[in-house]
Amino acid sequence: MINKIIFSILLIYSTGLFSTSMDRVEINFDDENRHYLIYKPQQISSEPIDLVVGLHGYTGTASGFESETTGGFNASADKYNFIAIYPQGSFFYESQIFRGIKTDYVSSWNDLTGSKTKTPIGETCALDAIKYVKYKNCDLNEAGRCAWASCGDDIGFIKKIIDDIKEINNIRNVYVVGMSNGGMMAHAFACKHSEILNGVINVGGAPHLGLNCIPKKPLNYIIYAGVKDDVVPPIKIQSFDKYFYEPMESITNQWSDSFECKEKKSMNNNQNDRIEEKIFYNCKNNVKIISLLNMDRGHTWPGIDDRNAGNCRTSTQNDIFFNKCKKFINKWGNEYLLDKLFNTSY
Repeated sequence: MINKIIFSILLIYSTGLFSTSMDRVEINFDDENRHYLIYKPQQISSEPIDLVVGLHGYTGTASGFESETTGGFNASADKYNFIAIYPQGSFFYESQIFRGIKTDYVSSWNDLTGSKTKTPIGETCALDAIKYVKYKNCDLNEAGRCAWASCGDDIGFIKKIIDDIKEINNIRNVYVVGMSNGGMMAHAFACKHSEILNGVINVGGAPHLGLNCIPKKPLNYIIYAGVKDDVVPPIKIQSFDKYFYEPMESITNQWSDSFECKEKKSMNNNQNDRIEEKIFYNCKNNVKIISLLNMDRGHTWPGIDDRNAGNCRTSTQNDIFFNKCKKFINKWGNEYLLDKLFNTSY
């Protein structure tokens, strides 16, 4: 009897809260071997279901985004009942120092700003900015000295994945979320393909100064940042490595003006961290623009303390020569963001 009870408990833990089994899907895109990870919730049925695309940051991985960056995003897929997709950015191996740590692994997304130097108002970095290794798919004359991201068609790659998933699943709504360079990519994808999206979460991923874009079709947009962030600073513009980023307030003002939002309210949320919330509403298509500024944190996902979270890979990506991931548990951050993304009525 005792053995049966122990077995039942183990079964619950192996198939319940800690179930994170993901499938890996290989795809050839633009003559490059690419892949993504997919997780389907335990209660999936033939009914329409939402799709959430999660994008890792610079030097990150698809599996690292799920396990460390967000502290277990698959658990949120089970709770809110959505399919989670984690695309892998283009990567290669070359030694460099990033945020004071030596790394031989480089990955990124082409958000159409990190792959550029020239902007309508100057350049994306200072003359004495730290230089990062360049992608071979970039034209160095066009990308210039400040470029640090891939120059590949990552917008097309993500669009291809979404189209493929929609062909074989009964998808209701599509959302894109991302951290850092992944947040920049979510922002850029929204500008190019707002017609297929219902909402975006951009965590710590402002585009480079002077290169902000605005979608033609209004959609729900959440931007989150930590006031102590020196990698993609939400207020001070210049990062620790002397690159320039669009201020958070400028982004929300431009989007809310374009979407003709007529009302705005501000509040302080101190339930977990001290977060200043601003909501622009009564906009075109009844969308909302939400700004979330964490007064206690830096360049991390809400609910995560480790500033290097996500710079790793799990066994689903054993072909990537990189650090093995730890399993982080996010107690509040994912729910905090997703409640706002899915509940646009408040």
